[in-house]
Amino acid sequence: MDDRLRIVVDSAERRSAVYRFLVDLADVAVETARLPVADYLLGGGLAVERKTGDDFASSIMDRRLFAQVAALKEAYARPVLLLEGAWPPVRTRMHPNALRGALSYLVAIEGISVLRANDAEESALLIVQLARHAQRGLRSEPSLVAKPTASRLAERQERVVAALPEVGPTLARQLLAHFGSAAAVLAASETELRRVGGIGPARAAAIRGTLDAAYEPDADATTMERATAGWLVSTEPGDERRRSGSGTSATDHVQSPADPPGSDPDPNESAPTIN
Repeated sequence: MDDRLRIVVDSAERRSAVYRFLVDLADVAVETARLPVADYLLGGGLAVERKTGDDFASSIMDRRLFAQVAALKEAYARPVLLLEGAWPPVRTRMHPNALRGALSYLVAIEGISVLRANDAEESALLIVQLARHAQRGLRSEPSLVAKPTASRLAERQERVVAALPEVGPTLARQLLAHFGSAAAVLAASETELRRVGGIGPARAAAIRGTLDAAYEPDADATTMERATAGWLVSTEPGDERRRSGSGTSATDHVQSPADPPGSDPDPNESAPTIN
């Protein structure tokens, strides 16, 4: 019986140093397949998308990252972004605040796990460790099939309700117990929702607002664009200015939401944070 770890690798990754490290490991069985999304499937719904820091920065600029994140979440239960190499990226003019804003967006809003590795060897070892925990801890194998379905009807119902804004697993169970079905929860009015302990006016309005709002598939991308807000770093240390349509500095960037309209940055202040 072959008890090696099984890792499915996207065929495009066969040219990478990570792939070469993986195939040299005696306790790992590497399979290649043309994956529509993700680079490595490790089991238990765990899928890894690997990017160098420079590729991460460029994917923000050309919007590839937004589509990739949406596809990862759609296809796999536990998507992971693995950033490999120098950080911050050395061949990008993007301001560090923009990079931090994008990372914060991925983790806090999209729920994507983000990991770092210094080089290809460390990436390979981290991927193997993830596969070991996923397969031997959960007794599961990687599959080219999308998200695994829940094992119980009740669990699937809880997942549906827990996906509502400001509703976690505990509150989802309370809502299901109160209304009797997921359909009844989704059909409940704000007044009816507020009869459940833990749901006040604001939370009830957020739930109802999400369910009643028109579907706008580009809304999340707009949110991420605000999070990364076009910050760029100058090629000359200290040579930064706001984009105002005038001036001769080598690099410009947009105004931070924290600054009053028309204001210029204080050179003695640190760069503003991305909210």
